[in-house]
Amino acid sequence: MGGLVGAAASGASRRVIAPIVLTTVTGVGLFGISLLADLYGVLAPEGGTGSPPSSLPWVETQIGFAYVHDPTFAYRTFLVPGMDLRLSSLRLSGSGWFALNDDNARLRVEAAHRFIGPGTPDGPRAADGSFLEIEGALTHQRYTSDDFSITTGEVSLEGRLDLAHLGRTLRGSFAEMGWGIAVEGYRHGRRPLEGNELLIPRFAFGAYVGHAGYPRGEAKVVYDHRHDGYVGGAKLPGLGSGVPGHFGLEGRLHASPRWGLLAEVKAGSAYVGRLALLFRPGDSP
Repeated sequence: MGGLVGAAASGASRRVIAPIVLTTVTGVGLFGISLLADLYGVLAPEGGTGSPPSSLPWVETQIGFAYVHDPTFAYRTFLVPGMDLRLSSLRLSGSGWFALNDDNARLRVEAAHRFIGPGTPDGPRAADGSFLEIEGALTHQRYTSDDFSITTGEVSLEGRLDLAHLGRTLRGSFAEMGWGIAVEGYRHGRRPLEGNELLIPRFAFGAYVGHAGYPRGEAKVVYDHRHDGYVGGAKLPGLGSGVPGHFGLEGRLHASPRWGLLAEVKAGSAYVGRLALLFRPGDSP
């Protein structure tokens, strides 16, 4: 509430809006996570719904399809490939969204360094799923049919805390928080490049699924304040429209050491759903 009052009192001035947005999203995140954690503590079985993996695979690939409902644009269906490559505490990732019914594509590369948390199988086994990492990413999205493109560079700090540290009844659940900033460059046809800054805080509450063997995975509910991408920001009536980001549900379930499924739905100014097949080659944890 204090953040909203501050934004209104300052007229959302660019000089003060950054700390206001970051503190407001963090405050709402702590409140929302606490509420969901209370519900989990009451409803979850003894010992929790699952346990985190002690290590992560060196390589994980995915191939899937996505559907985007946005009345502003013609695209609807997408082919979405991706890959994660881990080398000790370093992660390199790449993904692409390629429209099947329009000339539109989104390419993204990421590099992250993990300070603490589960790493590759050749490293020390983590005690739980908690982690802290810094990530840099570059995204290029071209709307060829609409004659414009967006290129985004960003850096963020993200962490997860297994909530068993806070209470026995919270075993199997976790909370995530992230803070970051992005710089965007827009190009409309042959016009000069235009720049913009974007704050990208986020938070999530989730639970692990499965304790040992397979199937096992995790599911979480997410709020992401970023407004770029296909889902955009929340569409609300009145003065609040365009300020909040978007909400989503994400889950992944591995049926074996090599094969799994990823599913997500997101709602902002558009609606996005995605289903992907996951594959881990070689020996995986």
